[in-house]
Amino acid sequence: MNVPSEWMDGCNARTIDRAKAAYETAGRHYHTWDHVVACVERLKTFPSAQPRIVFLALVFHDAIYVPGRTDNEQASATLARDTLSAMCDITATELDAIERMILATRDHHALSGTLSADEAVILDLDLSVLGGSRDEYVRYAKAIHDEYVPAAATEAQFRIGRMEFLRRMLALPNVFLTAEGRRRWDDPARANIASGSGTVRIIRTVPPPNASGLKFLCSGDSSATQNSAPSTDSRQTTAPSGDSIRKTSTAPKAAL
Repeated sequence: MNVPSEWMDGCNARTIDRAKAAYETAGRHYHTWDHVVACVERLKTFPSAQPRIVFLALVFHDAIYVPGRTDNEQASATLARDTLSAMCDITATELDAIERMILATRDHHALSGTLSADEAVILDLDLSVLGGSRDEYVRYAKAIHDEYVPAAATEAQFRIGRMEFLRRMLALPNVFLTAEGRRRWDDPARANIASGSGTVRIIRTVPPPNASGLKFLCSGDSSATQNSAPSTDSRQTTAPSGDSIRKTSTAPKAAL
């Protein structure tokens, strides 16, 4: 990974190797090292108060990722703290900031009123694929599907949950939290989502469900109220309450 030298100040090269190795677990299709690299590339031209801290948080933000687990972000934050403490010259304040950034990816919008500027930056970078080219968006949507079906949900469950996520995204006043994120990606993200590309046009072809028991939403999380979802097998899924857009769940991380 080629990054500005100051982003690696105080850290030895093995720091990145340790993080990268964590992304090599089986079953990943979207939450891979390639996702990290794409986010870091965008960070290079994205306004940030402390780009080194955002960079280190990005490197570890999906390091621990198991579809269906509710503690992925906490485990990733713990790995980041342990690794950076051992391999970098870094302050306790910086470690705390990195931990908060990683934990914030659990729910990209629920904490929008209390985030620091750089916490909003990492969340926008994490979601930036939504505003990519149509081809990039289609590849992303397929990869999300392949991570969760059949490992964490049935095809029908995934489609219903995915539709709910997309509906919530389109209902938000802004998809992205920072002014720069909105300028770069809000319009193309809305166009991608509305197109139904990569989602078998589920917004148009699946009737609005009662999806209170589904949690296939974006970049996930674990703080939602969990309810049983209808299913033809023994798997169950849960969904976030309100307008939260979540990442770790007992069902697909359907949007990041």
